[in-house]
Amino acid sequence: TPEGTRGPRVMSFESPAEALERGVRDFLLTAGLIGMLFKSGASISAAEVGCQGEVGVACSMAAGALAAVQGGTVEQVESAAEIGMEHNLGLTCDPIGGLVQVPCIERNVMGAVKAITAARLAMSNNFNPADGGHKPVVSLDNVIATMLATGRDMQSKYKETSEAGLASRIGVHVTEC
Repeated sequence: TPEGTRGPRVMSFESPAEALERGVRDFLLTAGLIGMLFKSGASISAAEVGCQGEVGVACSMAAGALAAVQGGTVEQVESAAEIGMEHNLGLTCDPIGGLVQVPCIERNVMGAVKAITAARLAMSNNFNPADGGHKPVVSLDNVIATMLATGRDMQSKYKETSEAGLASRIGVHVTEC
């Protein structure tokens, strides 16, 4: 083949729409893979492990996926996902009145903010000590195992029952239609 027509020498030009489509695809594939790691190594069910299994996992998925589409290395993607879950460990599921409005919606919004912050933290680390980077103390595998252990230790009343936490202290008056 003529010089420069294959391999890394070929430049790829794509339209903004193609770039957006590729970014969305990469984001969803990365998030899905992270979600599968949690599903196979722990749980994605609040009924099993509390809200850390839903909001925490979603935060981890979004953090890792955001780092990926920002050009992060595998280490940065893993670190972002780990940071996203680490700061949701122990989160109980206590929907007021058995409804997913309070505190669930707000927790998801806060999870989104945490995901952006986790991705930024991970992307700021190049993992090279000579350049001021560092190896993370906690791995994604460690945080998944910890989430499962924490969920198993959590009393069942804190797992999607509306019997404890905020749900046990705040009454909800539902207007009938």
